[in-house]
Amino acid sequence: MYLTELAQYLHTRPSSLQRELTSLVRTGIVQQRREGTRTYYKAEARSPTFRELRQLFEKTAGLIPTLQTALQPFARQIDCAFVYGSVAKAIETALSDVDLMVIGKVGLAELAPALRKAEGRLGREVNATSYSAAEFRSKIAAKDHFLATVLRGPKQFVEGSQRDLDAIIGK
Repeated sequence: MYLTELAQYLHTRPSSLQRELTSLVRTGIVQQRREGTRTYYKAEARSPTFRELRQLFEKTAGLIPTLQTALQPFARQIDCAFVYGSVAKAIETALSDVDLMVIGKVGLAELAPALRKAEGRLGREVNATSYSAAEFRSKIAAKDHFLATVLRGPKQFVEGSQRDLDAIIGK
């Protein structure tokens, strides 16, 4: 990733991130490559700390890519999937679970093995809720309190986008 892209992904300022990256490059933990006006960074796979760094990244900023990988085998059956709750609000603690909403033609029984693997990589529980699109629409129409609260809060999309969610709801 280049600096600005990485800063956006991590929800921080490029200036503060650049100081940290410079330090990581100096210690050999991160590689730096310049291409035109952009400077790209990536983890140094030969570093003795690479494995731990990768695990740390997966458990924090890499949460969405880890869930995307877990849900990939079900992509054709999923209309929309997103993280909500404390993780989406960026107020999670070390003990917080990951609240995942999956809307589509796949049930929890099918998702469970893949989500257990994701839990192992993330080091935290993934609490999934699954609805068919019709069931989701029906509950929204009935003003289901749980879903109304989820929809009002922030979301981090794993599959699909806000546009897909709006289409499911009928907006």
